[in-house]
Amino acid sequence: MGEGNLSSTHAVTAVATGIAISGISTWLAFRYWAKKPTCPNAPVSDNPVKHGFSTKAVPSDLDVIVIGSGMGGLATAVLLAKEGKKVLVLEQHDIAGGNLHTFEEKGYEFDTGLHYIGGRVGDKQSTTRKLFDYVTDGQVEWARMDDPYDVAMLRSGEEQFNIYSNWTKLKEHLEEKFPEESKAIEEYFELVNSTAKSFGLLSMLKLLPESLFKLSLRMFDGQLGVFKKTTAEVLSSLTSNSKLSGVLSYMYGDYGESPGRGAFAMNALIATHYKSGAYYPVEGPLKIAKSAAHVIEKWGGKILVRAPVTSILIDDKNRAFGVEVKGKKIFAKTVVSSVGMPKTFRSFVPKSHRNLVQWHIDQIGNENIASNISLMSMFVGINDPDNSLHLPKCNYWIHRSWNHEENMAEFRKDHNKVPLFFISFSSAKDPTYASRHPGKQVALVIGPGDYNVVERFKNDRVKHRGKEYEALKKEWENLYMDALLNQFPDLKGKVDFVDFGSAVTNDFYLGTYRGAVYGLAHTPDRLLQHWLRPRTPIKNLFLTGQDICVCGVFGALMGGYQCAYAISPKSFFHTIHLHG
Repeated sequence: MGEGNLSSTHAVTAVATGIAISGISTWLAFRYWAKKPTCPNAPVSDNPVKHGFSTKAVPSDLDVIVIGSGMGGLATAVLLAKEGKKVLVLEQHDIAGGNLHTFEEKGYEFDTGLHYIGGRVGDKQSTTRKLFDYVTDGQVEWARMDDPYDVAMLRSGEEQFNIYSNWTKLKEHLEEKFPEESKAIEEYFELVNSTAKSFGLLSMLKLLPESLFKLSLRMFDGQLGVFKKTTAEVLSSLTSNSKLSGVLSYMYGDYGESPGRGAFAMNALIATHYKSGAYYPVEGPLKIAKSAAHVIEKWGGKILVRAPVTSILIDDKNRAFGVEVKGKKIFAKTVVSSVGMPKTFRSFVPKSHRNLVQWHIDQIGNENIASNISLMSMFVGINDPDNSLHLPKCNYWIHRSWNHEENMAEFRKDHNKVPLFFISFSSAKDPTYASRHPGKQVALVIGPGDYNVVERFKNDRVKHRGKEYEALKKEWENLYMDALLNQFPDLKGKVDFVDFGSAVTNDFYLGTYRGAVYGLAHTPDRLLQHWLRPRTPIKNLFLTGQDICVCGVFGALMGGYQCAYAISPKSFFHTIHLHG
């Protein structure tokens, strides 16, 4: 009896000791993970996106090198800098920002890649806003655009559809146009909503080992089965009205895949992204890059431009340990690439180590994974000395017809038959533009492009690609200008400046691969690939940006967060509150 009591006492003591040790361990772990580094508040420069590369400008004792300064690269750089890591961002162009950068010609300022953002970014309590604010230290404000934020129409101008952020109003508008399709319209919005909500589950499952990921896809097939379908497949299951299908897929240009090839999940993500309105950054997209660059500098890091990386340094143990720029070797413990998987593996990984990523190179060469379309852009400066033009703060999507697949097929045969024009006026969307550039307005016209048509000019010097290339550009410029002036005849006689960029222009200024501004294809096959993640087969080499998540500035931002979490799990602990 006494021995039993002694045993019980020992047991209780053991349990109590175990609980105490567990509690102390948890407390110590919490203290470790919760503790944030102290910002050194290093000096910041007036224009941190224009520092030219030199060996002397490279900070010493680098922890991380980020190749490319697009949204994904900047986000990863900021998160890691805030974890106390010394970060260097290298940009091949003469200004940082990637698709965030702007350029000026004849007093006109043009944006290049960010044309609108949704996700309730205007609300400081929204997740989207918190994620941007963490990267920019809250230095970027957002101006709401018109509502409708998009207008979808045909080139003939016979009918237009207003895309409202309020879904009740949008559904009423569509049902007024298609009274016999009210059931299909309702089912479409229900499916869009459920698909967008399931994207988070898919993203989490991708963190599992490949075997468990594939098993999970089967287990959650009822919820995730829609991710295996194209936009055309889903819409054809809802309605036989081809015109309605064309209207519901009007924004396929936002992810670069026509409905017959593009994933319905992308259609759903974009539709829900603008459910609470569309916004544009006050002072333009470059404000985001400048703000992030200031954060990096404040934490002791640096962004250097005119710094084309030619190779990633990899040792005989298959570990990345730096990069080579202009014949100079720069060393760091971790290397991050934000220029996309194709360019990283095909161009930057040395041939001596390319066998480590050959499987990935083969996969991204698959026609269902590789992008097969680019974009071309026309930048238009408009003389408006009296500020008499009242340009819209929305985007116009002008289609050749509502049969997007037929339009694209015709375009493949004849590149003068442009299937879609996107028209936007950043000078109208940015409330500070008029004061910063008085008497001036700008328009941007974007359409699909085929890299194969201009590939033969890729090695020619920029602005010196020859008469044949200039003649091609002039043909397209005339087509794009006709589309702009047909829709906005008040601009006739006011055009003061025009510049045109093709797929090879994208490669030169944006560092894209074969002009693919959206990265890898946004097909069902691509979205379901388990291996599209930050960690690579090469130790200490990580990927960030669009290829890790999805396309667009917000998609690249999310890819930037995911990459930072893979490198430094503490950064997830320190930012988990942003996702709530």
